[in-house]
Amino acid sequence: MRHTRRHAALGLAAIAFGLALNAGPAQAQAFPSKPIRLVIPFPPGGATDVVGRILARRMAEDTGQQVIVDNRPGAGGGLGTAFVAKAEPDGHTLVLVPGGPITVVPHVNKDIGYKMTDLVPVAMVFRSPFLLVVSTNSPFKTMADLLERGKPAAGAPLAYGSSGVGALSHLGAEMLNATAGTAFVHVPYKGTPGTLQALLAGDIQWALATGNDAKGNLEGGRLRPLAVMSAKRTALFPQVPAMAEQGLKGLDLDVWFGLFAPARLPPATLEQLNRLVRKIMAEPEFAAKMRELGGEVPTEANTPAAIAPALERESAEFQKVVRQVGVKAE
Repeated sequence: MRHTRRHAALGLAAIAFGLALNAGPAQAQAFPSKPIRLVIPFPPGGATDVVGRILARRMAEDTGQQVIVDNRPGAGGGLGTAFVAKAEPDGHTLVLVPGGPITVVPHVNKDIGYKMTDLVPVAMVFRSPFLLVVSTNSPFKTMADLLERGKPAAGAPLAYGSSGVGALSHLGAEMLNATAGTAFVHVPYKGTPGTLQALLAGDIQWALATGNDAKGNLEGGRLRPLAVMSAKRTALFPQVPAMAEQGLKGLDLDVWFGLFAPARLPPATLEQLNRLVRKIMAEPEFAAKMRELGGEVPTEANTPAAIAPALERESAEFQKVVRQVGVKAE
């Protein structure tokens, strides 16, 4: 959720989004007073679903209420997110979602039925760094090697893969093109597994993948990480240099999963939910499970008021990339 820090023209938007954190009925009902619906806007079995089910089980244990996991895939996560945006703002309908449906989809699909301000952040639950990876058969041993070959004058353009048009792996790669002055060509696939298969087959030369997605191939010696897309190294992959170490300033992108509720949620309920989730995240067992998934538990600035301006910055950055690249809903 960390990107190039551009603050101009964001003040009013951040204020508007922040107001949603505190708006709500004067009197909030007791919470929770009935089962909680946790929407996962993707099919069962993916990383978001796995994290969501772990969180749901612990929330149920702490609240004494059933937490029902409701998978609602479609439109890159937009359908399930739209469902929650339109739900009753009482805290009993939530969505666990990666950044795309919050900060990218509304810019790509104007007919999706919601804006970022229709939702309020409860807490960030999971974070996994983006790694730039190549096959171990690749001639590129360092980022410098890859970037030099990626220059427009270096010959026929090389291809990178992503998990789809408008995906974070697509937009992040275009941010790299813009920052490094390279001319890598985009080849979209249906999901990260297809992207990595193409990379291993030599159909593309590199890709961005999360620690969770790349873990098996890294451990199996099939992929080589050239950089982590961040300002500094991550404890998850301490041996992998950060982009900033290699002269690529401002390329700070990771994958996060956040818990969101409909806007106008009563402030007391929002605070109660935030405390509940952060209590669960502080448990060593929960943190260990996130590490097993190739990620970590966010620990800093994990309150609704702190998250809101960061989301505004991310949304503005991706809006710019979407316009530059001309990304449209498929």
